[in-house]
Amino acid sequence: MKTISPFRFNHEIQANASKSDAQRCLILAAFSSGPTALHGLDESEDIVSMQKCLRVLGAEHHGTNPIYIQPRIQQGEKSVELQVGESGFALRTLAFMSLIDYNDVTILGKGTLLKREQHQLIEILNQLGLQVESNDGKLPLRVQGTISVSELSVDGSAGSQVISGLCLLAPHLPNGLKISVANLTSKPYLEMTLERMKFMGIHVQSLGKDSYFIPGKQTYHRHECHIEGDWSGAANLIVGAAISGNIRVSGLASTSLQADKRILEFVQAFGAQVKWSDANLSISAGTERRAFIANIEDCPDIFPILVILACAADGTSAISGIHRLKNKESDRLSVMCELLKSVGVSFEIESNTISIHGTRKIEGGTVDTHNDHRIAMAAAIAACISRNEISLTDENCVSKSYPTFFRDLGI
Repeated sequence: MKTISPFRFNHEIQANASKSDAQRCLILAAFSSGPTALHGLDESEDIVSMQKCLRVLGAEHHGTNPIYIQPRIQQGEKSVELQVGESGFALRTLAFMSLIDYNDVTILGKGTLLKREQHQLIEILNQLGLQVESNDGKLPLRVQGTISVSELSVDGSAGSQVISGLCLLAPHLPNGLKISVANLTSKPYLEMTLERMKFMGIHVQSLGKDSYFIPGKQTYHRHECHIEGDWSGAANLIVGAAISGNIRVSGLASTSLQADKRILEFVQAFGAQVKWSDANLSISAGTERRAFIANIEDCPDIFPILVILACAADGTSAISGIHRLKNKESDRLSVMCELLKSVGVSFEIESNTISIHGTRKIEGGTVDTHNDHRIAMAAAIAACISRNEISLTDENCVSKSYPTFFRDLGI
């Protein structure tokens, strides 16, 4: 258990590496036609899990910063077993990429990932003509067969990670793949995948709204790749400054396609001051603490920290798109409602929206993080507006995406 005393932001911090960008770059490098130097990688658990899986698939890594990726060498075997840890992205992309060299793939996981339903992934694998065995829709998965289609229509309402996996696979197929997506959510993350593929030399043809054709028999290659700073982790720092002080963050791209960059518009609506200078982002608390309206359908990962921002507001803030929160590391809606009750902030849920009655200050207390990195980080930031200490049942879960979070904050 970690106990955090009330504190104010007055920090200069280098943004940690985006695990979203890093995992995409790792896959592209491992399946490219030549070696790639990756700059700015860190050792968050999801990134390490991805590296381990890619080694099993035949890719070699050496060096530190940059890390040099030697692309995979086919092993000549028909079956493979991958342990993806708690990385949902590794699961939902390597389930496809491993099929390039293998026709019998077993995917294992750990921790909270074992509790998460994978119906969207299983359905799309079946659409490709593959046989899938699962534990009632959950891990472990066993995927067998060969891909027998070159065109499919898929449902994207459960998220875009599986769609990213399809897109990453497509250039390696003889006839490529035409993909039409209905009800696409988290579209910015799919756009990240497609932009990184283009950066690595892949041609992607847009056929209209959420429909793409990616020709086959293409190869990835880029000698160097620089990993972006992480807007998801930085969202916690940005909110901390907006509600209690100031911060200067380096290493974030103002032109990033990462969905969680939207945190800037929400803190500005709240009343914070936002300024870019020489690629550094400065955030400072304003004189007003306005209630705000946010839709998180494309950026569900910032829901926990938006709840803390809403607590700090004067009046009622509304956050919609909350149906996206159940199948994460925890049921984040339920967990954050627990937090709101424990710190003395009232709320209501109606349909797809939670309304939070901000009180500027909270009472503090013990927060059960449910082994969820984003819950732990948001709860730590809540100490900035707390009258009393905040205690976390487990602080180590932040290592999934931001291992240096507490060190960076000095708490």
